[in-house]
Amino acid sequence: MRKIAANYIFPITKEPIKNGIIVVDDNGTITDIIDTKGEIKETENLEFYSGILVPGFVNSHCHLELSYLKKKIEKHKGLSSFVTQVRELRDDDEKNIIKALKKADNEMSANGIVAVGDISNCNVSFQTKKQSKISYHTFIESFGFDEKNAEKIFKNSVSLFNEINDVYGLNASLVPHSPYSVSNNLFNKISQFAIQNKSIISFHNQESEAENSLFLNKTGKLYERLKSIGINFSNWKPSGKSSLQSTLPHLPKQNKTLLIHNTFSNQQDIDFALNYFDENKGLFWVLCPNSNLYIENQLPDIELFTKNKLNIAIGTDSLSSNDNLSILDELKTINKKFPNIEFKEVIKWATINGAEALNFDSQLGSFDIGKKPGINLIENFDFQNMKLIDQSEVRVLV
Repeated sequence: MRKIAANYIFPITKEPIKNGIIVVDDNGTITDIIDTKGEIKETENLEFYSGILVPGFVNSHCHLELSYLKKKIEKHKGLSSFVTQVRELRDDDEKNIIKALKKADNEMSANGIVAVGDISNCNVSFQTKKQSKISYHTFIESFGFDEKNAEKIFKNSVSLFNEINDVYGLNASLVPHSPYSVSNNLFNKISQFAIQNKSIISFHNQESEAENSLFLNKTGKLYERLKSIGINFSNWKPSGKSSLQSTLPHLPKQNKTLLIHNTFSNQQDIDFALNYFDENKGLFWVLCPNSNLYIENQLPDIELFTKNKLNIAIGTDSLSSNDNLSILDELKTINKKFPNIEFKEVIKWATINGAEALNFDSQLGSFDIGKKPGINLIENFDFQNMKLIDQSEVRVLV
């Protein structure tokens, strides 16, 4: 049993506790949370740390299998260029891919990440995720714009879904990639599968302005890029609406849904999504700020999201579009670019909101008795303003 204290504890489900103490058993399960009313008395075997204690982080969006592309993609060139570079730099050597993704898994664990929502297009990462300390929910991603190929693509995705469930015993969903990469027929098959399995849906949304241009008027860099790789748009008509408003009706209303990136989502898109799902409870807006800066050099209007009281979660995306896999670094970026948003708000996005989005909240995401959420110490914290600073670092205690 350990008694761990710091200048502040952020239980997440309650207000921060000054000089609080967390008691955990040998398995890391919380057995008590002690509010000292700010006055710590001499206690046997007490571990006191300078900083704040927060639960283990939840990375709600990652592509572990793209870890081999670290520092190989040119920054700030936009989504269409990013897609091109990923295709051109694709590595077919499975040993290289596995070595890189294992290293990335260890990096996330060292950075205090206890759960991940991870995208998979193949089975190369399954064994690593099975052996990892991290809890994974895998999103088997399906894509294909040609209506004729929908059945074949869907069957291949179902095969992967069955493999990760039956062979590896891991949590998984079958999901569409994005508005611009999935045919109507494939959308319908995925949605029916999700309804039957009551599964979580993850969906890349409005990562670039060009994505909206494609659906508004069939123009833009993404449209040109898709044509150049052989996508046939001859019988496809733009909706005259944003990509979100054009494609969200293909998704089931009753399933928990994660919208990823949302870099170019506006108030009309938010209103449309909230009206479509009837309530905000099962809809999560996952932000990957450092990836957005890496690719498009632009951030979502996060203050607009907080104004609308959206359920926000945090992701890192992959090492193909990020310098590292650190939730703390994502929070630093938000803190720097949106200083009016309080830390006690953003830390919820990185913990309990992500845990709820991935159905891990019974054990992770908050300091509550009976949970086993992990304990992260954030050192070098600005106590006067209750903010992160550039020098803030995370240290895993439990």
